[in-house]
Amino acid sequence: MQTDDVLEWTCQYCGVENSVWVDLTIEGKQDFVEDCRICCRPNRIIVVRDYDGNVMIEARPIDE
Repeated sequence: MQTDDVLEWTCQYCGVENSVWVDLTIEGKQDFVEDCRICCRPNRIIVVRDYDGNVMIEARPIDE
């Protein structure tokens, strides 16, 4: 079983692709804030790992 991975997300403010390290030993939902590497604006990052091991990542504006 893979315990970690680097996932890609797109900044909701400037559209630049970023990456973030994620701990995949956590089942369910991870919800945290990550700053864009270009515009430095905070994005809300939501990572969901289901029981089958599928991982989905979503970036949202912080004020949403």
